Amino acid sequence: MVTIKDVALQAGVSIATVSRVMNNVDNVGEEYKTAVQKAIEELNYQPNAVARSMKKRTFRTIGVIMSDFSVPFFEKIIKQIEKTFRSKGHLVLFVNTYDNPATEKQGIQFMVEKQADVILICSTGENEDYLAQLQEQGISVIFFDRRSKDHLFPTYYVDKRKAIYHALEYLYQMEHRKIAFISGPRQLSTNYDRYMGIMDFVYEKEINPNSISYYFGSFSEEYGYSVMDELLREKEPPSAVIVGSAVLAAGVLLYCKEHDIVIPGQLSLISFGDFSSGKLIEPRLTYLEDMHDLLGQLLVEAIQESFDQTPEPRQITIPSELINNASVSQPARQSP
Repeated sequence: MVTIKDVALQAGVSIATVSRVMNNVDNVGEEYKTAVQKAIEELNYQPNAVARSMKKRTFRTIGVIMSDFSVPFFEKIIKQIEKTFRSKGHLVLFVNTYDNPATEKQGIQFMVEKQADVILICSTGENEDYLAQLQEQGISVIFFDRRSKDHLFPTYYVDKRKAIYHALEYLYQMEHRKIAFISGPRQLSTNYDRYMGIMDFVYEKEINPNSISYYFGSFSEEYGYSVMDELLREKEPPSAVIVGSAVLAAGVLLYCKEHDIVIPGQLSLISFGDFSSGKLIEPRLTYLEDMHDLLGQLLVEAIQESFDQTPEPRQITIPSELINNASVSQPARQSP
């Protein structure tokens, strides 16, 4: 079966350009139009009628697939998308995957059945071949928060690799020398990038790699709690912990509260992202900014663009910032 990707390769243009020609978008040069039309004839390409009709509807359906919309990061982005597009009369659908690839595939199939014009996904990385097929058929697929492993999709991503590097750098400046990192599933692209950020720091600063430990499990309060129980039973527990989400931070804080561990006096804590009501937490959490406002704005623009044409498969990487509050201090001095 000939796909839009085959046409693009034959014509020597991008998939987005082929889509523009097929949808009679004005901003395409005559040279490209001729090349695309010639390729379509030579390959006898038959466009997906359903996908094309979806592009021409005035009523739009947006499918958002994420791990857990109770997480503050996702909640804030969803509200921004929902507020923008429901006010225009469009339908916004949501599916939680809880980072389960099978559940994710069911969610993708649900969005296809509902004739979603665009699928916005925080991917587990396990259904990319299926998503690439949908993209070739003319359905716009946009990745956010996590990068693709094997395919090219439009991607909007906060730089986790540099973020954790800066967090470690700050903790070292504060004289922490034994640090633990706790996060969700190992196979996620975000956690690969965080791990590589740790390795960058270890290599460039020439420190003992065993001084930084890492734990991959699930983005849940229970997992954060259980790892803390393990860490603080060690003979030499870490003086600082970095967690991959505010949900994990909640588990760490709960464990510390129940076991009379003072933050930051006995344990310093940095989180990727803050709580929705972070100002009510004592001590105020030091965190890496998840950039949800900017990311949400970029996603709204990308969704709007995808209504008219297939978006270019580019990666937009957004730098994070360490917000220094009160949950980090120098480690307590040990008595001689």
